[in-house]
Amino acid sequence: MKIYEKPENKLVKTLLIMALIINIVDKNYLKLFYIKYIKRNKFYKAKNKEDFLKIFILAHKDFINYRYNSVYNIVVDKKAQLRNKYNLNIIYANEGRLYKLKRAYCEMSKIYFIYQLYKNGTISSKYVGTNHYRRYFNFTDNIPDLDEIFKNNDVILNIPVNDIRGLRGEYCSGHICEKFDEVINIIKEIKPEYYEAAKKAIISKKIFFCNIFIMKKKDFLKYCEFVFDILFEFDRRNNFTSDKDVLKFTKKYFNNSSKYYRQSRMQGFLAERISNIFYYKNFKRIKTFQIGNYKNHYKNKIINLNKPL
Repeated sequence: MKIYEKPENKLVKTLLIMALIINIVDKNYLKLFYIKYIKRNKFYKAKNKEDFLKIFILAHKDFINYRYNSVYNIVVDKKAQLRNKYNLNIIYANEGRLYKLKRAYCEMSKIYFIYQLYKNGTISSKYVGTNHYRRYFNFTDNIPDLDEIFKNNDVILNIPVNDIRGLRGEYCSGHICEKFDEVINIIKEIKPEYYEAAKKAIISKKIFFCNIFIMKKKDFLKYCEFVFDILFEFDRRNNFTSDKDVLKFTKKYFNNSSKYYRQSRMQGFLAERISNIFYYKNFKRIKTFQIGNYKNHYKNKIINLNKPL
């Protein structure tokens, strides 16, 4: 629903000229009316120049939708079959450069596609947010006053996990440790301004997972530039050009087929960790919200949406 309709310029000008000629109205009233019109027209242009908020639901399959606010946009693979019951804008992503590395990059392939849309001006908004098809900020449609939050905060993230092993220790416990160290070395070489933040993040006991956030647009663009510059250099050095390349590499390290198949999402896992480095470097004031996680998120499953998280 449009709250402000754009005035018809011709009609307004005609009425103003007629009022001046026949002196129907008081001159002071006419002046106030004209000023009000100008301000309203400026407000209209500013209000419609870009949207206030877009939250992108990153998906790769059909799922139960529990968000109905128009700020949400479902971003899904082109081949995915979605039901026509969402009442939300659906963006079918063609990841371009990451088309052959969709699995390796997980939700980051969708974030890269969104990044390109913002970068080339196809879409725009004051604030940019991400949710997953089954993980989301628990305020769902009851979105708080973001302008008020961002007066005293730099970003909105999910509540971090406390892990005594630290960022590096946590990653090395279930992933290929040398690849984490390789990424840190890449940061030192091509993003030296982030290296001090990286050293602090590595030993931090608080870890932000899932790549779920709400940022100002300028910070989102900066975030994407940082993360993808690092990961693309990582791909180049390892000759990773497709998901098959990553899967072949992980088979060397893990005998268990289910484990090496999971580990073939390597770039997505690494992105979660280096995102923490970006947060440490750029955000001093972080507002956190709990993440909701519906385990029965697939279609044709019945869930109780009124049950507390």
